[in-house]
Amino acid sequence: MLRNYLTIAYRHLLKNKVFSFINILGLSIGMAASFFILQYVSFELSYDDFHSHAQDTYRVTMDIYKNGEQEVQSARVAPGVAAAFETEFSEIENYTRLLILGPDAVLTYQDRYVGEEGVYLADSAFFEVFSYDLLYGNEETALSEPFSVIITQSTAQMLFEDENPVGQEIVMNASNFDGNSIPFKVSGVIKDFPANTHLKPAVLISYPTLFEFVGHQFDESWTWNETYTYFKLQPSTDPQVLSAEFPEVVHRFNKAQLDEQKLDWQYQLQPITDIHLYSDLQHELAFTDAVNGSAFYVYFLAVVGLMIILIAYINFINLVTVKALNRAKEVGIRKVSGAHHSQLIFQFFLESLLVNVIAIILSVTLLQLGTPYFSALFDVKLTLVTDSHPLLLASFGIFVLLLVLGSGFYPAFVLARYQPDKVLKGSISKGKSGAKLRKLLVTAQFAIAIVLIALTLTAGLQIRYMQQQSLGFEPEQMVVVKGPKAYDYGYENNFSAFQNKLSSLAQVNSVSGAIVVPGQEIYHYNAQVMLNGEQTSGVFALNFVAPNYFSHYGIPLVGGRVFREEEAGQPKWVINEAAMKLLGFDKAEEALMQTIDRNGQKGEIIGVVKDFHHQSLKEAISPTLFYCSREHNYYSVKVENGQLPETLKQVQATYMDLFPGSPYEYFFLDEFFNRQYQAEQQFNIFFRIFSGLAIFIACLGLFGLSAFMATQRTKEIGIRKVLGASVSNILGLLSRDFMKLVLIAGIPALPLAYWAMHEWLQNYAFRIDISWWLLAIPLALVLFLALITVSVHTLKAAYTNPSKSLRYE
Repeated sequence: MLRNYLTIAYRHLLKNKVFSFINILGLSIGMAASFFILQYVSFELSYDDFHSHAQDTYRVTMDIYKNGEQEVQSARVAPGVAAAFETEFSEIENYTRLLILGPDAVLTYQDRYVGEEGVYLADSAFFEVFSYDLLYGNEETALSEPFSVIITQSTAQMLFEDENPVGQEIVMNASNFDGNSIPFKVSGVIKDFPANTHLKPAVLISYPTLFEFVGHQFDESWTWNETYTYFKLQPSTDPQVLSAEFPEVVHRFNKAQLDEQKLDWQYQLQPITDIHLYSDLQHELAFTDAVNGSAFYVYFLAVVGLMIILIAYINFINLVTVKALNRAKEVGIRKVSGAHHSQLIFQFFLESLLVNVIAIILSVTLLQLGTPYFSALFDVKLTLVTDSHPLLLASFGIFVLLLVLGSGFYPAFVLARYQPDKVLKGSISKGKSGAKLRKLLVTAQFAIAIVLIALTLTAGLQIRYMQQQSLGFEPEQMVVVKGPKAYDYGYENNFSAFQNKLSSLAQVNSVSGAIVVPGQEIYHYNAQVMLNGEQTSGVFALNFVAPNYFSHYGIPLVGGRVFREEEAGQPKWVINEAAMKLLGFDKAEEALMQTIDRNGQKGEIIGVVKDFHHQSLKEAISPTLFYCSREHNYYSVKVENGQLPETLKQVQATYMDLFPGSPYEYFFLDEFFNRQYQAEQQFNIFFRIFSGLAIFIACLGLFGLSAFMATQRTKEIGIRKVLGASVSNILGLLSRDFMKLVLIAGIPALPLAYWAMHEWLQNYAFRIDISWWLLAIPLALVLFLALITVSVHTLKAAYTNPSKSLRYE
């Protein structure tokens, strides 16, 4: 019996090749695209959930309020916070702290050395809070002794090859070692950090090493906000209830200072599993590849994935139900011949199931072929479908099974309920059965397409706006070289030599330096700046720059003057317009010669420069104080357009000659600056691809429906042509219903699209305006696509000889 059912189902697929192809192609693309999005969403949501105490582990964050207004939201807090809170609250089981020491260092073992970025001090409870794998060494003691260091698996391989490095001595040189090369004992090797963690230091140094340099003066400080602090709470502790008790402790320890400076420090507990998607704080962990994701993007893509597979099954239901009208007589004959209602349901359900099985096989093939490509394109770690997590496969399988059951049983019940006496007399009105449902489903498809196109267009324009907007400085033809990681040979003099030697090259216009370059967050900030002896409001960023920094980057001067060569290290300030306004001045001339006191470092304002975008246009321009220095983390070289490869070779040769033993690393500033838009660019590419797939699947369904409608009205078309109807008349007649559905779809879709566009754009300090044409274009485009899709079959029917149309059965 089953074999007979399968044979009939197979014959039915072959008989209706076009409809079968559309159904299978639409379902397979929908399944593959949805599963890929599900993998991506699952990966983004998995950040830091592998820790054994992930649900009880929180990062402490800090909000600084001045005069009642929030000025800073920071991921860093002072070292004294951890010990004070642990003593006051029994709910805190343990804590660990990280303190950036680098950012860069050179590790040397015998004749091998490697440059690392991301050198952090970590206290001994690191492995009690986090569940990273220590391949060699003891978790309890690896970070307990001064001058102990844990290196990563990949670093160990480069320095020691296959040898166990625990107990071996390496020499480390970093900017905070006061120009010394210091020996460290390797106390552990940690497995390379997984891709789905916000924490990826290259080197972990024992926290007691800090005391060997500066003693314990900072360990109980509440103002040296430089540490990343993590609490492991007792199980079942409510973090909101606990954090509500923090203010009393904070004010008890710091009341005099907070009252005097009109400050308020508020500490929050942030789940570590939320950091990747929900954290956009100042002073996030500064790793090279540490780009936080966006919960908005992730969940929106999840909705897109759901829409894609729903559109695919909407098409499937629509096409199967319209084809059911042609099988009404078949049902009548089967029932007259003795077929039971359940047998008919099983037969038609089996046909639907066969289509789904073929589509699943094709979708798995598409996933196996496409996963490596998409993993590389979006820089995410995605596994082949056959290697996916069993829970992920099971969840998606259950979801698809429900869709298969729903989409299979509905047409089966529609077909099986036909009455034989009516269908054999031809009393069923073709085209009426399920017409309302089909129109509703098609309208839903059009509405989804309009929203997706509107958001895709908005995202593309916003990214283009940010990338093409004037930054206020000149990033083009700027090569940035990372400063040397080894400092035991006269840092300042060597920078001067580097600058002088390169400046003599004909292809080099100028050479400058700074602690941070445009495209990076300025991690030095101060909320206690005084002007002429009076406390100021707000928080100021602080950048240390070379004397020629402003002319080098083409930053215009508004008033006063910039630094002179001999003023490096002298107490003088150049400020930007945002800082000028925060200090209370309307004009540059009013700010000149005023005295700024920053932590006892007094100096006069000698110049005001025009505001420029040091960070992306997502961020507002920070009030910034510039101090002249010759100690820089980055050297920037402005080069001519021609002979770039040769110029780069000369830059490298100069660097290697002056800084032997320090790895040479460089990047182009314009490309580096645009990396800040990585999340937006990935989202836009993601969105364009999958929105395009959703629209393509919708057009497939419309193609099938229009083919059916044209076939159903073949005789009508023939009669109308005999009576003198033109091709355009017939095209308008058959297209009118679909065009109405598009316009009806626009009623809910356009307000929804506007709301989504408006909410998304609120994430940007500088953004495009939502013009009327951003809504008109998606509607017009969907109308156009619908018309083109419908016209394929309509024109074919319109050009058919009327004699053939009138003989059509």
